[in-house]
Amino acid sequence: MYKELCKLNPCKSTGIDGIKSRFLKDGAYEIKSVITHLVNLSIDTHSVPDELKYAIVKPLFKKNSRLDVGNYRPVSILPIISKILERAIYVQIEAYLKEKDLLYEYQSGFRKSHSTDSCLTNLSDYIRVLISEGKYVGMVLLDLQKAFDTVDHDILCKKLEAMGLDETDWFKSYLGGRKQVVVANDTQSEPGIVNCGVPQGSILGPLLFLCYINDMPISIKCKLLLYADDSTLIVPGSDPKVIADTLSLELNSCRQWLIDNKLSLHLGKTESILFGSKRKLRKVNSFEVSCNNEVIQHVNSVKYLGLQIDNDLAGDNIVKGIVKKTNSRLRFLYRHKDILSFNCKKTLCSALIQCHFDYACSSWYPGIRKELTKKLQVMQNKMIRFISNLDPRAHIGNKELAKAGFLSVPDRVKQVKLGHVFKIRNGTSPYYMTAHFQKLNEIENRIVTRATAYNFYTPRVYNQGTNTFFYTSIRDWNDLPNNVKQIEKEKAFKEKLKQSLMASAKKLEDDPFMYY
Repeated sequence: MYKELCKLNPCKSTGIDGIKSRFLKDGAYEIKSVITHLVNLSIDTHSVPDELKYAIVKPLFKKNSRLDVGNYRPVSILPIISKILERAIYVQIEAYLKEKDLLYEYQSGFRKSHSTDSCLTNLSDYIRVLISEGKYVGMVLLDLQKAFDTVDHDILCKKLEAMGLDETDWFKSYLGGRKQVVVANDTQSEPGIVNCGVPQGSILGPLLFLCYINDMPISIKCKLLLYADDSTLIVPGSDPKVIADTLSLELNSCRQWLIDNKLSLHLGKTESILFGSKRKLRKVNSFEVSCNNEVIQHVNSVKYLGLQIDNDLAGDNIVKGIVKKTNSRLRFLYRHKDILSFNCKKTLCSALIQCHFDYACSSWYPGIRKELTKKLQVMQNKMIRFISNLDPRAHIGNKELAKAGFLSVPDRVKQVKLGHVFKIRNGTSPYYMTAHFQKLNEIENRIVTRATAYNFYTPRVYNQGTNTFFYTSIRDWNDLPNNVKQIEKEKAFKEKLKQSLMASAKKLEDDPFMYY
């Protein structure tokens, strides 16, 4: 409890009780015993004080018209003490779910070591392998309406009990009797009672939602990827008509499960897409997926977890988006360049520009054309010129990149991919990321030398399979020096890897026999 109090952010907003996090943090040593007693008393009596279930809701403007209430995001502010109590429960539930392996394998949201990056990488590899085998892959992206706010408390408690959490009385007390007031322009509304949904802004809310939708896969037979409430149904095959019919059946079955669990599917915003090679997609005249006699909108490019994915995985729209964002942000930064120092420019470019190059790059970069890779490098060169205050036509080589502290785009992607491989080797990545990774020393009748002791077996793949994350990253990993591969600590590995990539780039650039 003392550690949790010391970790409090003093800048956090104060709840309706008026107790500030700064007070709790500064007085952690003195009040730790009292807080511990309150938490244990809550667990022993299976009850949560009403004062800890009172939230302040503040609407934050998102975009478009300020007169439309739909353009505001409600932010819930809970008492700090309630979050400390929730953290104590969260740690125990998370450990239990992990120990019993109860959460759905392909659920990537709100889980340690899981991310949008791992989810998108798994999706793109799965599709690319099937495309390399000459197949199509159909996908439907479900749009759930207010999923977190429509969770039924009785159903949730029954599911928790089915998962082995017998003491559900505490959760009934935690979820029931919640109140909230809306504060806008220093005006406060009358208190309103919250009858459904997991508490927004809470520690336990996301984990409880994962438990609520954990049995969603039993309603379908096809592959299902989940990232919290972002759900996708995936069906491979050789005939687009059969794929569409199968997806229609699966979608209807999934819709019925959602209805039974009091969740709502917005069919108007649900989309379908058919993946395949460009040559095979030209042969497809129509791809109609329907649900409840309503045809689902078919698209050639879909946005999933913030990434614009094309039906041929060529990455054109992704690169186009990165180029557009880079240009707009550089124009903004150039207007203020006279008041920005070198280090400030580096920080701003990392936060506003480089992040778009990095986002889920393991999933899309291996499959893009050389023309697009050159475009990305040109955009990064523009950023380096801004940071180093160089002429618009100045040459950007390894020296300029090293001075700014950046790797070239291909080397940065390689760094990100090898970071995933390091986690796979050490068993800290999602299980689904390890499917194609097998250490050489784990293969029978395989002679392993000291030079290959840390290597992975390179699987046989064809066509687009050579553009998968697992294939390209295994080759990159096996090419690394042994003194890098054998490092056990993640921070030390990242530092040594960056040094190794920079040294390789310098050696390549200094090679007098290099062809341009």
